[in-house]
Amino acid sequence: MIAEVLIDIPHRKLDRVFDYVIPEEEIHRVEAGKRVEVPFGRRRVMGYIHAVKEHSAVEEVKPLTAVLDTVPSLTGESFELAEKLAAIHLYPRAAYFRAMLPGALSMRRKRYLRKKEGAKLPASLAPFFENKREVPFEGALRKEEKTIATCLAEGVLEDRFELRQTERAKTVDYIELVRDEEQKGKRQQAIMELLRRQKEPMEKARLLEETNSSHDSLRRLVEKGIVRSLSRERYREIAHIYELTDKEVVLTPAQQTVKDRVRDAFGTAAEFLLHGVIASGKTEVYLALAEEVLARGETAIVLLPEISLTPKVTARFKARFGETVAIYHSGLSVGEQYDEWRRMKRGEAKIVVGARSAIFAPFSDIGLIVIDEEQSESYLQTENPPYDAREVARMRSERHKAPLLLGSATPSVETYHRARSKRSHKLELNERALGGSSPAIVLADMKEEFRKGNTSIFSRPLHEAIEKRLQTGEQTLLLLNRRGHAQFVLCRSCGHVIRCEDCHISMTHHKKNDTLACHHCGKKQASVEHCPACGSRHIRFMGLGTEKAEELVNAAFPKARTIRMDKDTTRRKDAHERILHRFETQGDILVGTQMIAKGLDFDKVTLVGVLAADLGLHVPDFYAESETFYLLSQIAGRSGRRETRGEVVIQAYDLDHPVLAFVKRASYEEFYEREIAYRKKVDVPPFVHLSQLLFTHKDERRAYRAALQAAKELRNETSGEVLGPSRPRFAFVGGKNRYQLLLRHHFEAGLLETLRALSIALDEKGVEMSLDHYPRAF
Repeated sequence: MIAEVLIDIPHRKLDRVFDYVIPEEEIHRVEAGKRVEVPFGRRRVMGYIHAVKEHSAVEEVKPLTAVLDTVPSLTGESFELAEKLAAIHLYPRAAYFRAMLPGALSMRRKRYLRKKEGAKLPASLAPFFENKREVPFEGALRKEEKTIATCLAEGVLEDRFELRQTERAKTVDYIELVRDEEQKGKRQQAIMELLRRQKEPMEKARLLEETNSSHDSLRRLVEKGIVRSLSRERYREIAHIYELTDKEVVLTPAQQTVKDRVRDAFGTAAEFLLHGVIASGKTEVYLALAEEVLARGETAIVLLPEISLTPKVTARFKARFGETVAIYHSGLSVGEQYDEWRRMKRGEAKIVVGARSAIFAPFSDIGLIVIDEEQSESYLQTENPPYDAREVARMRSERHKAPLLLGSATPSVETYHRARSKRSHKLELNERALGGSSPAIVLADMKEEFRKGNTSIFSRPLHEAIEKRLQTGEQTLLLLNRRGHAQFVLCRSCGHVIRCEDCHISMTHHKKNDTLACHHCGKKQASVEHCPACGSRHIRFMGLGTEKAEELVNAAFPKARTIRMDKDTTRRKDAHERILHRFETQGDILVGTQMIAKGLDFDKVTLVGVLAADLGLHVPDFYAESETFYLLSQIAGRSGRRETRGEVVIQAYDLDHPVLAFVKRASYEEFYEREIAYRKKVDVPPFVHLSQLLFTHKDERRAYRAALQAAKELRNETSGEVLGPSRPRFAFVGGKNRYQLLLRHHFEAGLLETLRALSIALDEKGVEMSLDHYPRAF
């Protein structure tokens, strides 16, 4: 028997099946979807069984080494999804399998060095092998790389590699009473008495603690056969700061209508857009629908755009549905992710609440998919591998015949256009569930502030509003969608700007650890006191980020308890939940990036300040205005969500911009009509697909020639419009040059095949071609 195996190496050239002989002793264990260990070249790697067949057309077929799973990690749906996504994005299927599975199931390769029998080793290596034939290649041994290479070449040493799963199930030791016999020892007798009372196996650590016994006392009982040790699996406990409290809620008539419409579509792949004003109670509708799904014996996926939203929403779901709720996002540890994935796989969890990656939840009977704040860019993953969670949701909705519910107060233009075009059903919640008024929005003219001598980052209206909240004990959110202390570092003597060596992009200064960081590739370096170009000490840190904004808030309001929330402060595990809880219970002012804008619900927040509303409006991105409208509308909705009416102060230099007027009037319809007319005029999504092709090579001329060749072929082979070649916004990344083509198309028949053939041909010439169906800035 032959197993067709997809190798777990995400490379285009390896994106095909390889044949392996199934050893006789493994035939009964082989099944499509299981992970296996196979020889590949001179090493052993992990792979996935794609299919099993009788014979192979290959003459010399190696046997697979081991079957790693007892139950298939992948399903038929997994293979179908990977196939579709790989075809659309020109990306290897193995990359999508990695996205579908928890990181714990990846394999780490450990290297061992084995001494040949009777061989004499060099003096520097001999101590490592004292009384040992084989040692792991680690620690101080790594410093002997050259000597080891010589010994390997001479045959004195041999390499051996072992695959190990990154993380395994957590187990706990239990002790079980086997024979009830009196013991002479006081401690041994205490152990026996406690086990008799328990009448079932007891956790070892608790047993020793309650009897004040030593491991030796217990070991002697095990050796006599009086008790035995058992190992039981235990899920890792995910800590929560927020209390799991549910509340009796009677749906409003509007909420009930929405629920009924979606419930009536159970068993179909109907798509709904729930357009509900901020604080209209969309989460209550999600909870009510999840309850209906569970009653049908099916499962539900609930996606949120930010990890920061999961603690409170998860607390609501867990309070209502208990342990049937799983949490899944990148903020969990590898082990926690693994446990939650297995709970879903085993059917113990029926609802998953999570971020983008939760769309791949291993459910076999999906009854509902919910995507909250559907307009968020967070649902897009642009690389490793690229996918849109909304795109995957539609695929899974169709396969499982499960309704897809997209919720937002500010739907994406594309989603709203689908509803207007009758490709989805529009549902509305037009009133706040708890009553109350929308916040009062004030536009502060920063040009006028400057003319009056105010050079601070706070306009007079915002400064006064913050002072008022500090006096009344209410809270303030301050939005600045740019992190760091200074956006670029400038020499005032020669004008030199310090840029990333790999990307040629200006580096951002982070004051806390006095480093310069490239926010594109992540490269870091120490800050500078002298200009690297002319040696001058006249270095100026320019621009404003959240780190500097926090510093200025502390200076302006020294008695305020100010907290910052951005990518830099939320790197540690559970940081999102800790920061939000600290602000809610102890804070006065929360300074943050866009992660504080969506979905958060604070009783005492009655003021929102936007420090620089112009930031996102004037960038080379046709999504700039829509993204700014979404962001400002969402952050405005955080203010005054209870009895007290909220206030929003939006600071900008261009107060005449239509987007700011739409935000002030809270008029989504006006915004949509203007935006859709513009997009139709310039022929961009949703009226046409726009894809970006990037051509990358160290040699700029080779990258350009590849783009030129591709443009010629695409103009001959497809009916789409090809723009370029041109330099992209980030033209030099990771030490390589890039050129781009922009392709307007309608996914015509044969287009993806043409692009795939182009990619393979250029790959053979050493030029990397990547495809982005969701380009933002070019």
